[in-house]
Amino acid sequence: MADSTAAVDETAANTLLHAAEAAAGTQTSPPGSGSLGPFSAHWSASASFAGGSVSLAAPDTVSIDNIQVSYSLNLSLGIDLSFLDFCLPQVCIPTPFGDICTPKICLTFPSINVPVSFSSSAILSADFGINVHLTAGTWFVDVVIQDVRKLDLGTAATALLLAIGAAIATALLAVPFIGPFLSLAVAALTAAFGLAEVTGLLGPIVSLFVSGLTFNVYQHSQDFQVLPASGPFDPAVDVTLVTVTAGVQATDKNELVLSVDI
Repeated sequence: MADSTAAVDETAANTLLHAAEAAAGTQTSPPGSGSLGPFSAHWSASASFAGGSVSLAAPDTVSIDNIQVSYSLNLSLGIDLSFLDFCLPQVCIPTPFGDICTPKICLTFPSINVPVSFSSSAILSADFGINVHLTAGTWFVDVVIQDVRKLDLGTAATALLLAIGAAIATALLAVPFIGPFLSLAVAALTAAFGLAEVTGLLGPIVSLFVSGLTFNVYQHSQDFQVLPASGPFDPAVDVTLVTVTAGVQATDKNELVLSVDI
């Protein structure tokens, strides 16, 4: 039998979750790269978590529904504008002294990087398992994602598609001689990818934050002092937490139970 046992119901478990979300703060993913249609894409992203409701299911599942995943994305698209290259044809006028021709004029367009800043949120519902571990002299009780039941991006992909189109138009304004071809270029570039491609880019980026998602719901030093020394005959009282276990147990209601041996 454990020396000490504590239990929390679903109401208290929700409080622990929201405190853990706040403590986790904003998380940043490593820079990544991929493609959007024919264009190269490089990105960095950050995300934070809030809300959600906990339900406890024995033997050891913590189900959390409707966590809000708020994320910000810095995207850079590499776009080759060479499809706009053109040459003005030479025009020659015959004269008694020979043909007089206009010079051949060719315009070439560069490759450009288009920055896109975008923020939105997704809704996550998932099942979490319980992981108890001793690390560097501290006992931790974490809930760790096991199964994603829902990751709803909402209308974010559509909004990102519009943001990319606007960013391309802004970037093209800085390209010399592009003015007469601006609408043509934007239409051609945005036609090179669609909503499916944007969703295919955005989904894995958001999923980076979900994969391996862990919330710490409890931690305590393995060794600690409960009473200081008060005299030569009243020494300090120190305690060592030898083992810590946690799990969901069903009695008259499901509870998250923490057991400690000292």
